[in-house]
Amino acid sequence: MSRATSPRRSATRPGAWKVLAAGTAALGALLLSGCGAGQLAQTSEQVAAVGGTGGVVGDVAVRNAEIAWPTGLAPTGAVYRKGGQALVEMVIVNDGGAADRLVSASSAAGTQVVVTGEQTLAPQLPLVSGEEGDVAAIPGAKRVTVEIAGLRDDIVAGRTYPLTLVFEKAGPLTVDLPVANPTTPRQDEAPAEGAAEGGH
Repeated sequence: MSRATSPRRSATRPGAWKVLAAGTAALGALLLSGCGAGQLAQTSEQVAAVGGTGGVVGDVAVRNAEIAWPTGLAPTGAVYRKGGQALVEMVIVNDGGAADRLVSASSAAGTQVVVTGEQTLAPQLPLVSGEEGDVAAIPGAKRVTVEIAGLRDDIVAGRTYPLTLVFEKAGPLTVDLPVANPTTPRQDEAPAEGAAEGGH
């Protein structure tokens, strides 16, 4: 299936991806370790500093899944318009000993989900959907592109949108995607005249 072209993509957020890069090497060993680690109640409910959502099915884990914020878009109004397409950012890790494969994806938010690029999940080698810099930030990662196309309604901040990923061995996993944080600061009003020139 050919991949449609997205208008604008989100800028890489260095802080978030550095956190992911630092933790990827140990991620496989830690994914299921919480079951017997004797976690305290206070720490077991803490959320990682990286944005997005995630889930686990079989040996496959999805981390930091979210709808990308387009580069240069001010943090007001629709993030993606009805009828368009939205890029999904996420990291997919296979914690098992045998390869798996992402075979399909779907979402009620659009008429189809277009998946291109690498879809085979080798053990401990992540698949990353996002910008080139997002992939380069994680050693050994391969790039997969996941886009929700034919959007049924505007995508807006503050809501979540379902995405179902189907893996050949692990089976289906549904995550509710939040919209990523804006990559540009909010500007509620224009600067005073002369402020840009250092006027008083």
